[in-house]
Amino acid sequence: MRHLLITLLIGLMSFGLAVEHADAKRFGGGKSFGSYSRSSSPSSSQASTPPRQAQQGTRAAGGGMSRFMGPLAGIMAGGLLASLFFGGAFNGIRFMDILLIALLGFVAWKVLAARRRATNTGAHGEQHQPQQRQAHDMGGTSSGAAGGAMGGAAMAGSEPEWFNREQFLSGAKEHFMNLQRAWDNNDFEKIQEFVTPELYNLLRKERAEQSANNQTEVVRLFAELGDVREHGKQAEATVLFHGIMKEDGQDNEFNETWHLVREVRDQSPWYIQGIEQNNA
Repeated sequence: MRHLLITLLIGLMSFGLAVEHADAKRFGGGKSFGSYSRSSSPSSSQASTPPRQAQQGTRAAGGGMSRFMGPLAGIMAGGLLASLFFGGAFNGIRFMDILLIALLGFVAWKVLAARRRATNTGAHGEQHQPQQRQAHDMGGTSSGAAGGAMGGAAMAGSEPEWFNREQFLSGAKEHFMNLQRAWDNNDFEKIQEFVTPELYNLLRKERAEQSANNQTEVVRLFAELGDVREHGKQAEATVLFHGIMKEDGQDNEFNETWHLVREVRDQSPWYIQGIEQNNA
């Protein structure tokens, strides 16, 4: 019976560490999903991407190693306990039987609690349909025609007359930071204000697969305007974000394009409809 308890404890410790360990990821989990702007193409969204392939490849390899450290640590801890218990280090100490049972219960509770949090978060994301969202003004409004979020005075060139490039990019960077904080805090009431219902549900599923205590830090952030066009009663825009993000205490470079959409009417806000990872 004692050996059975020890075996169960070792297995649960190994599995528990594997479940609890998860890499901290930026908003969206560093993946591509959602809808893209109709005027965008992979080549256009990557036009200003600096050459970073070697650096990102090195960081990707490091991130892959970190994924195995949690389970490996659990196995090593289990092996150490096995060598102690089965090697006779605690023979004759009956108090250890009580301690083993207590540890077994604690580890089992931790594992089940972690799985329950992930299950509840995922289930809530499946059932919740954000039909009535608070219209969030991404960057302020202006009194001009169709001068909504990140919009304002007239601009020359191929951009719509109501579009203000500087105000748009300033608001984009601000809301990149806000969304990253909301992502870390699992605050989907805040995230819901900025994204389309379709992307909202995808983000909930992605967040449910990550650690509850996600911690990241924006070290350096640059925003570049990709394209802004009107398609009938809708306007679409793309923003290229790149810089450095601290994830799991490590500085990682990132480069991604956000695709936004809005109605062409006064004070209509922009909503993020998709995120696209750009290849170096």
